[in-house]
Amino acid sequence: MPNNNTVRWGLAGTGTIAGEFAQALAEVPSAFLAAAASRTAAASGKFCSEFGIPKQHLSFQDLAQDPTIDAVYVSTPAGLHHEHARQFLEAGKHVLVEKPFTSTHDEALDLSETAKRTGTVLMEAMWSRFLPACLELKRLVDDGAIGKVRKVEASFGFPIPEAGPRARPQLYDPALGGGSLLEMGVYPVQLSHWLLGDEPAVAAFGRSSTSGVDLDATALLSFSDGATGYISSSMSTVLPNNARILGTEGIIELPAPHHCPNELTVSHYNPSGPGLQQSHTVHAPIVGGGLRYEILEFHGLIEAGKPESSVMPLSDSLAIMRTLDLIRHQIHQPSQEDPHRES
Repeated sequence: MPNNNTVRWGLAGTGTIAGEFAQALAEVPSAFLAAAASRTAAASGKFCSEFGIPKQHLSFQDLAQDPTIDAVYVSTPAGLHHEHARQFLEAGKHVLVEKPFTSTHDEALDLSETAKRTGTVLMEAMWSRFLPACLELKRLVDDGAIGKVRKVEASFGFPIPEAGPRARPQLYDPALGGGSLLEMGVYPVQLSHWLLGDEPAVAAFGRSSTSGVDLDATALLSFSDGATGYISSSMSTVLPNNARILGTEGIIELPAPHHCPNELTVSHYNPSGPGLQQSHTVHAPIVGGGLRYEILEFHGLIEAGKPESSVMPLSDSLAIMRTLDLIRHQIHQPSQEDPHRES
C-alpha cells in the first residue's frame, strides 16, 4: 500500500506496453499502481482485473481528475499522445509519455510549454537511454574510447501485416500516428541525436502504404560538424536491427535488437595495418523489467523537484520529433519544400 514516499500511478492506455509497464512498476518499491483507464470500459476492466489494479476509470478525464493520482503513464496510440498527455498535465499530473513523444514537432513543443506552465514533470519514455549497456555506450563515447564519433548506422524493422492474426491495424492508420518511423525509426533517430547532436539536415527516401503511412524509410542525417547518421525503418522487410557507432579510432557495435542490448563490442583501429584490433565485449545486462530503469529515473525527478531528465531532456524529444517530421515530409511529399526551411 502507498505511503508518503510512494508515487501513485495511473495508466492511460491498456495495451501490450502498458502491461509491461505494470509489471515493471511492481519491481519498484516506491511505486503504486492505483488506477487505469482505456479508450473502452471493457479494455480497462479486463486490464485492471488482470493486474489487480484497485480503481478503474471509465474515461481519461476521470483519471485526470482523480486527486489520489500523482503520475500518469500515457501509452495510447502515438497520434493521441498529445491530446491525452496535455489533459493530464493541465490537471497537474506528472506525465511519462511512451515513445514516440507525439506525432509531430508542433505537438511536442506544446506539451513542453504546457509542462513548464503547470510546473509538472514531463518525460518521453525512451527506455533505451536508461538501460545499462546504453549508458555504458554513452560513457565510452563521451570518454573518447573510439575517438571522435563521425557516423552512426542503425536500423529497426520487421514485417507487420495490416490484416490477419498478427495484424496491427493501428500502425496503418495516419490518425493514430501509424507508420514505421514513429513505431520503429524513432529508435535509430534518437540514437543518432544522442551521440551526434541536434538539428541535422535530412535527405530521406521511402515508400508509403495505400493508407498514407510510411512502410519503409531510409534517411541520411547530416549534422553541423559533418558527422552523419544513417537510419532505416520498415514494416515490410526484415532489417538487421543492430547499430554501429563509427569513430576516428574505432567502432562500437550494438547487437540486435540495438534498442535494448545486454552488451556491446568495442574494436580499435590498428594503425600499423589494415583492419581492427583489440576487440572486446562489454557485458551490461538488463536486470528485471527493462522499463524499470525509466521509472526509477522519473521517480528521482519527482523526488528532487526537477522538471525534466538530463538523460532524456525535452529538448532531445523536440529535436527527434523535428527530424521525424522532416523524414516523413520528404517521403510523402518529395517534390515540396522542406516545411522547416526558412525562406
